[in-house]
Amino acid sequence: MRAGETPLEAGAAAGRVVDQVGDLALLHDTSVDQAYAEQLAARVATIYENLRQQPGLAPSTMVDRLFTELVGLCGEDGGDLSPRAARVLGDQRVASRLAGLHEICAEGEYLMETHWARRIAEADKPREELAGFPYLGNYRELTRLEINLLRCFGVEPATARRICFLGAGPLPLSAICLYEELGVPVDVVDRSEEAVVLGSACVNALLGRGRVRFHLADAARFEQVAGADVVVLGALAGLEPDAKNAILAALWQRLDPGTVLLVRSAAGLRRLLYPAVGTRDLGGWEQLGVLHPLNDVINSVIVLRRP
Repeated sequence: MRAGETPLEAGAAAGRVVDQVGDLALLHDTSVDQAYAEQLAARVATIYENLRQQPGLAPSTMVDRLFTELVGLCGEDGGDLSPRAARVLGDQRVASRLAGLHEICAEGEYLMETHWARRIAEADKPREELAGFPYLGNYRELTRLEINLLRCFGVEPATARRICFLGAGPLPLSAICLYEELGVPVDVVDRSEEAVVLGSACVNALLGRGRVRFHLADAARFEQVAGADVVVLGALAGLEPDAKNAILAALWQRLDPGTVLLVRSAAGLRRLLYPAVGTRDLGGWEQLGVLHPLNDVINSVIVLRRP
């Protein structure tokens, strides 16, 4: 404290010095983060090109390694849209490849699920085979997060007459987890005949017949969705924005007032794997909440209600 300076003035001066040091540190951190974001963007572009060059996207040593690395990069940032994620997603090397990356990820996920669904359905001990699926824990945790999220908004899914899952794929683990957690009948809808056949065989092997029912239909055209109390829209149901909006519009027309809709989306760098659903595009729906997990669960969840 200088002569004639009050303690308050001295504190303010010290605060200015601290602020200046903090600003310099922030500038340094921003510079470092910018460089790291550029490295991430370059790596994502390289992974994409390497996946495109593969003879197929069915599980193999190289395909598994590339997808595992991509998932690991996305897991670094699960927030809504951090500065780092914005830089990576806005980088021209990524932005120009994003639609193609979503298509590759969707195809890779479908082929991986097909591979595992066959293994589980044909196994002598299907439960033991299921235990080897690398993302089983993620599915179970996401399902429990969704159930608890519903309860936070006063919705008890265990009392639902019926749950409907749109776009479950050939390995309908979310539907299986929902049934195991709640004991509520689940209707599974998928537009792929192969997915319906494999998913049904997988469920029969794990749960027995009649617990989870399968329907071959497009998510936007499935009229029986009207009787469900809770509907889950899978992240890959309607990959393009127009297709997703068409499904949401059809659900708006068919669902009874009070029906709850869970829309799986993605945030942060996880938008590299799945397309994000913008909450501003959900006019008319009552928006109850949004959850962006920061753990190993990849999907975000938007909770809507038909008013």
